[in-house]
Amino acid sequence: MPPVPPRSMPMFFFGTLMDGDVLAAVLGRRLAPDSMEPARLAGWRRVAIAGRTYPMLTPHPTGGVDGLLAHGLDGNDRRRLDHYEGAEYRAGMLTVRRADGSETAAETYLCRPEVAAGREEWRLETWRRRHKRAALARIRALMAGWRN
Repeated sequence: MPPVPPRSMPMFFFGTLMDGDVLAAVLGRRLAPDSMEPARLAGWRRVAIAGRTYPMLTPHPTGGVDGLLAHGLDGNDRRRLDHYEGAEYRAGMLTVRRADGSETAAETYLCRPEVAAGREEWRLETWRRRHKRAALARIRALMAGWRN
């Protein structure tokens, strides 16, 4: 299969994919540091999915979610991300604000309507302390079975 050119639309990561080890396990490679930048999504809240250790976004009029904007992902990267995110999520378009104050459209993974939100705010550092080690082993096993 010929290489797929980079996608022109950046992706906004707000959960486990903000962790460099998780992102590398999912993509099968580390992204160059200059392909990532901080960004903020206004009008949303990041909460744990009910009964799960990973997050989802829920609309919230005064909310804001800090995350990372990834540039230069290609079609292979996107297929790997889709495989990782699974049936609970679908890609959607939102507007995020960069550190310099400019806004840009970005894709992100939004939960399907039938996925229930938990009550607790999800925090990356808490997830890293409590769940990263076990999750990373599961993610590596999941991605080892992925075929393009």
